[in-house]
Amino acid sequence: MRINKRQKHTKPPNLSAHEWHALAIMGFCALLPLSALAQQSAGERQDKTISNDTAIANTVAPAIELPEAQGEQQNTLPPAATVNRAIDFASAAEALREKAVRYRTLAQHWQPIDAGTPLRAGDQGPRVAQLRAILKLYGDYQGPLGPLASAQSSEDRFDAGLQRAVESYQRRHGIEVTGTANRATLEALSRPPQELAEILEINAARWDKLPAKPGNRYIFVNVPDYQLQLIDGQQVVLSMKTVVGKSSKRTPDLNTRVVSVVFNPTWTVPRSILLTDLLPKARNFPEAMHKRGYRVIRYGTNTTTPISEKSLESAARGKATLRQIAGPGNTLGRVKFVIPNKQAIYLHDTQAQSLFEQRHRAFSHGCIRLQQPEELAYALLGKQGWDRTRVAQATTGDESVTIKVKNPPKLFITYLTAWVDHLGQVQFRPDIYHRDR
Repeated sequence: MRINKRQKHTKPPNLSAHEWHALAIMGFCALLPLSALAQQSAGERQDKTISNDTAIANTVAPAIELPEAQGEQQNTLPPAATVNRAIDFASAAEALREKAVRYRTLAQHWQPIDAGTPLRAGDQGPRVAQLRAILKLYGDYQGPLGPLASAQSSEDRFDAGLQRAVESYQRRHGIEVTGTANRATLEALSRPPQELAEILEINAARWDKLPAKPGNRYIFVNVPDYQLQLIDGQQVVLSMKTVVGKSSKRTPDLNTRVVSVVFNPTWTVPRSILLTDLLPKARNFPEAMHKRGYRVIRYGTNTTTPISEKSLESAARGKATLRQIAGPGNTLGRVKFVIPNKQAIYLHDTQAQSLFEQRHRAFSHGCIRLQQPEELAYALLGKQGWDRTRVAQATTGDESVTIKVKNPPKLFITYLTAWVDHLGQVQFRPDIYHRDR
């Protein structure tokens, strides 16, 4: 991309101090309505849906993806959108295939960014111009920001408009939003559109396996996005962060239902976890495991005995296993959601709340840990007389209580590293299980 050097070195107009001051006030006043609009939209988001930061991940200005549309740029920050509409299952695969065609068109105009150090606000040079060109191509760059931006902007300078474009790109790709073209961002930008088009088609095939009509009320978990959504009438009424299975203990794809909620659950340890993890710990630290509520339970008789060398040997031979009693220290936390499946997968609470502060959250043995399990319990049991106070009371103490869910909603646990959101934006996420290869 050739830079207009004459425009780059154009001197500012010769204005008096009073005129400069007046112009600055005009610029500030021009931004005030945008701030008010953003605050109003934020209030609407809070009223319409219970969610965490998933709205941010899917809120991007309309994309300008074809090269001939690059001139259609917006010079002001668009109002924030209330993200509460679910993806249409019936058209999701076709939307991905249409985007794949467009990405192959973009491949004819795409040029990589030269290798180098991260780029940040204030930097200047040909690599900044290359960064701007790619983000224009993908539609993340919507032009310079501010009333004075047009006169002061330069293609090779990392300005506020480019920083906003980088943030948009990072949100769409599940990268930590910093506004800096850091190593993770530059690595993602180095993937050519042709490669991304193939990923879009792979994910379209995954959508083909899901039902076109999921029902009026259902729960949707996308493993690579680390998110759970409760959808009611095509609206996302609840969303929260999740922790999913690590690469060696992958969370499987499931099409099932949430049939019951268990408050203060016990945990019967699956044999795979028993042999690889807890049995060695119980042998080395029997007293510590006992204090954490673990007991040996014999199959068939369902009787429990304290941890001892003899009882652990019985567990090793497959005649018994470990069970953790209900209570505040239980691995499943205070709430468990029963979902029929052959892999012993649950949705459940967790004691390790700090994990939700991390962006990439593949840490479990396959189950899905929830950031707000009590909110999901209330959403599922609210029409059965369970208000938030009753839910909170049920999570105290050590007694296990199981409540069947009337009209149990469908649950879809799927693996999507790309999708088209309700704004028409392409979202990408890291391929944490290497299934796109």
